[in-house]
Amino acid sequence: MKNIVTKEILDIYDKYEGDFGLLDEPWASKKDRKKVSLEQSKLLCEYIDQLHGINVEKVSNEIKSQTIRRIKELENVIDSEVVRILKTRIRIT
Repeated sequence: MKNIVTKEILDIYDKYEGDFGLLDEPWASKKDRKKVSLEQSKLLCEYIDQLHGINVEKVSNEIKSQTIRRIKELENVIDSEVVRILKTRIRIT
């Protein structure tokens, strides 16, 4: 499967301080707006949420296993550099 979420998408996410919704603002770059699809934004945000989810201490083993499975699925469509950067930011090893 091809990498849908690339470093370029992560850079845009960072530029807008983690809020893709700001791309809809009139002052947002039209070039940035054209580069990010709804699918890309959803996948990146879900991946970040899932990474935060496995850091929750008081969660059942079942939910932790489901979260880890979903992280692995998402990593199939996310560029390995993006995965490395986000795991470092969120302190996942």
